[in-house]
Amino acid sequence: MDYYWKALADEENISVEQLILTIRDTYKRYLSLLYNNPRHIVSFKIHFSTVLPTLGVAETTGYDILTVSHDSNDVKRSHIVNLFDLENFEYSYSKYEERYFVVFDFMEKGISVLQFITSSFFSELSRQLDVFGVSKLRLKHMASTLIASGVSQFLHGYYRIDLSLLQVLSSLTYEGTFINCSLIAPLYTSWAKPRSVGNGLDLAFEEPVSFTVEHLRQIRKLVELSDKYLDLVLNTNQEIIGLSGEGPREEECRIRLWGHLTWTLTYAGGKKISYYNGGYHVHAETIEQQGQFVKDIVPGINNEQAEKLETIIRMAARQRHGTILIIAEPETVIREKERLCIARSAIAVQKTNLYEKPHLIHYLTNIDGALMIDTDCCCPCIGAILDGDAVTIGSPARGARYNSTVNYISRRRQLGQSFTGIVVSEDGTVDAVTDQRIIRLNLTN
Repeated sequence: MDYYWKALADEENISVEQLILTIRDTYKRYLSLLYNNPRHIVSFKIHFSTVLPTLGVAETTGYDILTVSHDSNDVKRSHIVNLFDLENFEYSYSKYEERYFVVFDFMEKGISVLQFITSSFFSELSRQLDVFGVSKLRLKHMASTLIASGVSQFLHGYYRIDLSLLQVLSSLTYEGTFINCSLIAPLYTSWAKPRSVGNGLDLAFEEPVSFTVEHLRQIRKLVELSDKYLDLVLNTNQEIIGLSGEGPREEECRIRLWGHLTWTLTYAGGKKISYYNGGYHVHAETIEQQGQFVKDIVPGINNEQAEKLETIIRMAARQRHGTILIIAEPETVIREKERLCIARSAIAVQKTNLYEKPHLIHYLTNIDGALMIDTDCCCPCIGAILDGDAVTIGSPARGARYNSTVNYISRRRQLGQSFTGIVVSEDGTVDAVTDQRIIRLNLTN
């Protein structure tokens, strides 16, 4: 009769199936905060045991299960004899209590930060259902806190990394510059042979440095020895023991700190989670074709154009002093070049294909102003000053380069023109500004 779930619904007109769909939709909104592109939200299933026998009885009677997937409103009923009969049970998040059993299967193998993020979600969901019922279910205002809690538990549980230390470290400067380094940390339970000179270390410190907040000043100095090609290496005692250019091994994770309060963790063969713009972001596990992210931000281009534009964007992202790219269709770019040059707000050049001459990108982005290119990678002007009335609310936390680009793209949209801006900040962050949204691009990892 599903007594427990009907009690949680606390409204006579809400069925158990509707309650489960409500939980599914709440979880889906929760996950949407972790993915920049809604298409990348992980596929998942949620299994509920609605009439739960005791563990001893369940060994013979089995479980009645309700299952709902992320993309269907059909609630399927089934009966299983053993919980391990559920597909991917070993790698799912599961919770067994006296009144119910639940499994969140997000289709991943091996360790995953989603196991911990889901644990934080369901613990709060369960508490609210017990106290308030489904009609007063409110998780939105707590989502960021719950996600941070899950990430913190994941980092400490598997790698003994202190999330607070990462956040503080990524906020510090050294002689006026923000951090730009990589760290390698082994699984806390790893039985692999520790790294040493001749076994994965290029240089070893005679006295390891404890990776704790008490040694923050010394750590901040050491990270200047590292970049994205040379890693500081930690051991299972959370000590920095040396430097390596080998890259992470199977049982290790890499933490790439690449700007102010900005970092990316890569683990378990390529899974990633990043922190930037004040939030956590899970990267889709599927490996996209080259240029796919460009197709998401520049409308109407084909695969070849996207691949070539990606090459140019990645080259521009290396500009240490920051820069701006403005991208549009060829006809739109030419009209805009003429408008800006008449106003003496840009330097006209003979149309040059930057994909064919990528060595020019570094030099052309050295001067103030934006580099304008069309979707065929041709550049008709450089040093463009982005003008226009203030039509959007600015971000005081960001610089003039970012705010002027957001305002410019919004103003051109009002005039019926479609542009995409790529803003490379001095701290190493890269943002794509489109007609509809602003997306942080992880290009420095």
